[in-house]
Amino acid sequence: MFFYVDHTTRFAHNTGIQRCVRLTARALLELGIPLRPVCWRPDQGFVLATPAQLRHLERWNGPPAHAWTLDLDTTIEPAWLLVVELVRSRVGPSVAELTRSARTLGLKVAWVFHDAIPIRLAHLYGGQNSIAARSHADYMRGLASADRVLANSHTTAEHLRSFLNQEQLPFAHVQGLPLAQACPGTQRVRHMDPHQSEPPLRLLCVGSLESRKNHRTMLKGLAWLLAFKERAVDLRIVGWANDPSIAALVERSISLGLPVAWIQDADDERLNQLYAWAQFTVYPSIEEGFGLPVAESLWHGRGCLCSGNGALGELAVGGGCLTVDTRSWRLLAEAIGFLVASPDRVVNLNEAAQQRVLRTWSDYGQQLLAALDLC
Repeated sequence: MFFYVDHTTRFAHNTGIQRCVRLTARALLELGIPLRPVCWRPDQGFVLATPAQLRHLERWNGPPAHAWTLDLDTTIEPAWLLVVELVRSRVGPSVAELTRSARTLGLKVAWVFHDAIPIRLAHLYGGQNSIAARSHADYMRGLASADRVLANSHTTAEHLRSFLNQEQLPFAHVQGLPLAQACPGTQRVRHMDPHQSEPPLRLLCVGSLESRKNHRTMLKGLAWLLAFKERAVDLRIVGWANDPSIAALVERSISLGLPVAWIQDADDERLNQLYAWAQFTVYPSIEEGFGLPVAESLWHGRGCLCSGNGALGELAVGGGCLTVDTRSWRLLAEAIGFLVASPDRVVNLNEAAQQRVLRTWSDYGQQLLAALDLC
């Protein structure tokens, strides 16, 4: 199987899509599927990733550099190209270019679809005529020509089917296949920590700093809570500065004396330490395709304050989450205040998180193979 890794081999951070690329590859390799790690060159088409690129893929719980199949000349079995990355022609090849090259090699083409957010929330990206929205629409149209599209939640599957239907394009090959909820390299937390109910309430927020992740609303709610309710809270924000204006807002909040710390580049070990430190997590994002930080919070035995809508609602409904309309700073503030005032509720939600049955990346890999009729 050709496994497309072009952007992930060059990207310095490990955001949601990069985590999916690494962990899907690792799961398939551990299931015995030979994967050829391929990148794109305009003058050559598919090329193998270099040793240096494979070492970069190995970071953040990615597959070992030696585990890949490093030739393009032998018979390709299974005869698929799998693309987990987001591909948009303004920063790389188009969906059509990758598809044509794959067909030339006799490959079927499967895509993992992450979200329709630049179209659904176009106002955050400059409007429907912005480059981001138009290039994402082109990407989604291109998925009509795939043999399989595996959307990372049932919500995103319906978003893509609806879009393709409106464009009068085929959509029967689109199915929902929710991602795993495990955090590889860590043991599942299934017990209560003795310090869990001690004040202040230690909150962890994991996610790239950008408008959609809604740090602004969270910080406004926190400021109001501390000013008028005198609630004891300690917040740690983890994420890279994808939007400088949001980074500046976080830094200003810290300078004004809010009980906030920002960790920009946490590796796996540091992130695990932060989950162990936290009593609860908060994920104020307006919309997600899946919501890996919520899933990984549950894996670490920490309940999560998040939206109850869309894909996040799919995750939250299984237990361990306190849901709220995250678009409202007042509701976020009230929810955080409720958790501070109700330590027993924090304990109960964490226990619910620890008792949930969560799918591993091996589970996801097996279901992906079944969706491609390979097992």
